[in-house]
Amino acid sequence: MNLPSPERKRILAVCYGGGHVLMLIPVLKQLEAQGFDVQIAGLTTAAAALRKAGFEPLGFRDLIREEDTRAREHGERLAAEMHQGSKVNSLEESIAYLGLSYANLEDQLGVEGAAEAFAERGRQAFLPLGPVRRLFDLVQPDVLLTTNSPRAELASIRVAAERGIPSVGVLDLFGLQPYNDIPADRVCVPFQQATSILVDRGLKAEALTVTGNPNFDWIHKLTGGADQTADWRSRHGVQSDELLVLYGMKPNWDQHEEMIVQCLEQLIPERPHWKVAVRPHPNSDAALAQNVIQRLGPEIAFLNENTPLSDALTACDALITHKSTVSVEAALLGKQVALVHSNHDYPTHGIPLHLFGWGTFSITVAEGIEALSHWTKEAPEREAERGEKVRAAWNCDGQSHMRIAAVVTQALAEGQQRNAA
Repeated sequence: MNLPSPERKRILAVCYGGGHVLMLIPVLKQLEAQGFDVQIAGLTTAAAALRKAGFEPLGFRDLIREEDTRAREHGERLAAEMHQGSKVNSLEESIAYLGLSYANLEDQLGVEGAAEAFAERGRQAFLPLGPVRRLFDLVQPDVLLTTNSPRAELASIRVAAERGIPSVGVLDLFGLQPYNDIPADRVCVPFQQATSILVDRGLKAEALTVTGNPNFDWIHKLTGGADQTADWRSRHGVQSDELLVLYGMKPNWDQHEEMIVQCLEQLIPERPHWKVAVRPHPNSDAALAQNVIQRLGPEIAFLNENTPLSDALTACDALITHKSTVSVEAALLGKQVALVHSNHDYPTHGIPLHLFGWGTFSITVAEGIEALSHWTKEAPEREAERGEKVRAAWNCDGQSHMRIAAVVTQALAEGQQRNAA
């Protein structure tokens, strides 16, 4: 564990794993390079990504005390069922995280109330204000940097407000749902269209800064580099004049996956120039992808699971998937995109996927077939033009991390604003 430096301004970052931690890592590196004392609480799966990036994150195991017998008992009980050894930092961290959070839930709701809430919502019932107060006591930060999540990240924003410490929240792609409120002093949003949604939800316009999302800056770098598309397609037996569809799967089979495959099954016999790269989710059963390949025909469909996603996205002409960040990445590259859902909910989240005519939204097989029937093999110039427009809308220019870092330094200079809800 790194101890905070008493000489420099101290930034406390609190984040979970997945896209949240990957979004913050470039910002944290930028702030360290500017000379700030950066302390990071990497929660659940975030620790591994932070260590890989060269940081030494704090965790809940740094907060648990010898006298926390009730928390340890709860933690051991819950970790026996919930600990994921391949993803979470350690069993000790799982015990501390689950135990302290559950004990705090009992403090908030009582024994019976906590049991009912956890049975209904699982970890989503946690709002671990007590453990996060210990974290603030340990670090003594001058500013908080976090993202949108209804558990420890939201708790850190509330504790910062209690203590008069300025807070900066960074909004990820799907952070616009009401249960992902981010009432920080200053909020960084990925695109302009998100601001009106947040203002309607109670944030002040002056609290919002459009910064882009650092998770997508790899696309800006890729578009300026060498094109490996021809080699990738050749290795997978896809001809230059064939339309390559990348099918991005969910972890589990559901109605959306079945709708996607039914659309492809009905269209492919009439389109012999199509090929389908079936990409299983990293957490899914490989048998699900093999079943799709058999249904579509092994002469048309092939498995794509080991090559980097960036290579597959660059090489494909079109993507079909569900609600996923992969759809945005494909759009930023200028690809044609079809989304299959149970409802047309993207616009309600403020995500401008409807701009520039690149995306379609289908909630029935008939709608999906109609949407995909308009796909054609496009000229590279058309794809490049569309991608440039979408990247501009998403502020995908390689500078997102610097804009977010600038908001953090502004918060340090100006202090707590309480512009948010």
